[in-house]
Amino acid sequence: MLTGGLETSASMIALGALVLMANPVMAEKMRAGEDVDAMVEELLRYLTVVQVAFPRVAVRDVRIGDADIRAGDVVMCSLSGADRDVQFGPDPHSIDPGRAANRSHVAFGYGIHRCIGAELARMELRIAYPALVRRFPAMKPAVPPAELKFRRASIVFGLDELPVDLGR
Repeated sequence: MLTGGLETSASMIALGALVLMANPVMAEKMRAGEDVDAMVEELLRYLTVVQVAFPRVAVRDVRIGDADIRAGDVVMCSLSGADRDVQFGPDPHSIDPGRAANRSHVAFGYGIHRCIGAELARMELRIAYPALVRRFPAMKPAVPPAELKFRRASIVFGLDELPVDLGR
């Protein structure tokens, strides 16, 4: 569980830090300990670092929407796509920590395939983000956003690196 959660947690912390640096109101609320749980859930929904669920094989014929899926077909679910569904309210492509459906995202998968480390990850993020913005209140990206490099060949969405000016 610890090994499996290393890259995902590290990616979430870095990506969440980038979001917090771009959103001073959210960073201030996080620093003050306000709505930390809701903000963490919204970051999980918005960032969804494991973007595609492991492939599944259909055990019977089924029709979903306008697609016919036959027994034996390989099916893949876009977790990040599901987490951007309009069921989450207006403008699901933006961050809104006040969303009513905060814990209904699928950033950790769902059902019997749900991530076993989900609660550990939540605890890590609930501790890391407030600590980060308290310890480094003036932090900002050290490079323009266009220069940030995102992973291209990984099952986990994230940054190759996040250069930060700590504002000291």
